[in-house]
Amino acid sequence: MGEKTKEKKLTVWESACIITGYGVGGGVMSMPYLTEKTGFLLSMFILIAALLASYVLHLMIADLAVKSDEGGQIISCLSKFLFRGKGKMALTILFFVLMALILCTNLAAYISGAEEILVELLPISGLLAKLIFYVAAAAVVLFGLKAVGVSEKIAVAVIFVLIGALAVASLFAEHHEIVWLGGSGKAALAYFGMAMFAMSAFFSIPQAVEGLGGDKGKIKKAVFLGLFNNFVLIIVISACALLASAKVTEVAMVGWSAGIGSWAQVVGGVFTILAMLTTYWSISLALGSIVQEQTKLDTRVCWILATLPSLVLSLLPLGGFMEFMRLAGGLIAIMVAVMVVPAYRNARKEVSGSFLGAYGTTWMQVLIILAYIMMGIGSIVTV
Repeated sequence: MGEKTKEKKLTVWESACIITGYGVGGGVMSMPYLTEKTGFLLSMFILIAALLASYVLHLMIADLAVKSDEGGQIISCLSKFLFRGKGKMALTILFFVLMALILCTNLAAYISGAEEILVELLPISGLLAKLIFYVAAAAVVLFGLKAVGVSEKIAVAVIFVLIGALAVASLFAEHHEIVWLGGSGKAALAYFGMAMFAMSAFFSIPQAVEGLGGDKGKIKKAVFLGLFNNFVLIIVISACALLASAKVTEVAMVGWSAGIGSWAQVVGGVFTILAMLTTYWSISLALGSIVQEQTKLDTRVCWILATLPSLVLSLLPLGGFMEFMRLAGGLIAIMVAVMVVPAYRNARKEVSGSFLGAYGTTWMQVLIILAYIMMGIGSIVTV
């Protein structure tokens, strides 16, 4: 048992990278397109608000995980602190199904997004591209929490190097006018929805709690660093994509790399694949842990159940990459607003101590619910 605990031990940075990896995929790459529609200055104010709201909500989840006996997954947190009475079992099963749908939809989105990039980089079919990405993504998760933490750490480091290279190259590319002001309220709401989604790592928080042994100080640092990494990436990617792109595309790297040169298209493609890999690792690790917690099945069986359905979904005609993102974002927002915040409220009353202290009181809980309702609305707004 001691050896098993040692294997699962994560550093603060590894835990932060698991959190970063959860959100660094498609949501981040969608931000420049929405920034142009909203206006750069207003977008930055909205982004700061999204970071603060996300940080508070993620600390609420960490608080629930710690109080739910050694870092329980979200479903067990809700079962302990929210679902009560005769309907407890039915509600737990219902939420388990909803959670599986949300996470599988997320995973399928990244397989579909990776296919679009791989077929441009390599002379392969779309089906083969999906299979290659799936095998590469799912294989790491098979080896567990520590393997994912180390892989995320390496991938995030490479991501920052690649973005740094592209950012420097953007300074020497032909510059295009940045829209500083303008945009509609509709565009601002869509931006807020995607910003919240890009910094959403709800289901990776229990993994960070487990890997850090429930240490509150380390957990708070890991949560902030994980979200702040994505905050920085969004700002750099948005500014450089707007500056260097002749046309800002929905998946920003396409237009951005085209504005810099052919070499940047390859670098941009590698970045995008890495971003989607890190997200897949974090989400499928969380889903596998949830399945094992609820079903008590063998670890490898849970790994198959956590990854294979996403491949199947990606092969079905269910819409493109952005449609997957919006659907998943809306479902997550509803879940958070309706379930997680009230569960935290109950946990705060029933178990002493809180990650948020005075900042977790009723007025903050109301603000967070409103923020995630706005996220849900923004995730289905088209601009």
